[in-house]
Amino acid sequence: MTGEVPRFDDETGVPLNDAARHVVAKAKGRAGPAGDAAAAGAGKGVLDSVPDVDIAEGKWKYVQIELTAPGEEPKLVVRNTAGLAYHPDMYEAAMDALERQGLKQVRGRVIGGGRIEFYPKEKTCSIYGYSKTFGRAKGCNKKSAEIVEAAYPDHKVTWSDDGY
Repeated sequence: MTGEVPRFDDETGVPLNDAARHVVAKAKGRAGPAGDAAAAGAGKGVLDSVPDVDIAEGKWKYVQIELTAPGEEPKLVVRNTAGLAYHPDMYEAAMDALERQGLKQVRGRVIGGGRIEFYPKEKTCSIYGYSKTFGRAKGCNKKSAEIVEAAYPDHKVTWSDDGY
């Protein structure tokens, strides 16, 4: 599997190779090491340094990720990256960014996802749909909208479970 690029079906989101299956298993919290609760640090937690929202302008898929770190309460974040085609790619990009920031102890599990249309100049954000790869997650779009609204209180944030 080393060096293999994850491939997903464009219509169904189903993983097409071992690399893709590994990404999905990891994103669902079923692969990789699980953090060591005994390694909790003192003072401000590492999750406090992670922004709740990191989204790109335009219309993109997104994922809601539950982050965990040893000795800390879980934290929900909303993430996407411009130019990526699949929800698992969004997860991988988010986790890679945390690792590059030196936060290797942080683990993530995808709660759900859908699409976000984010236009900062117009101060609007619309969250809707679902992830074919990860399935529908009840309340995910509503909770994601609440997270985005808290991060962008001057924006009009709407959500729906309709659409893909």
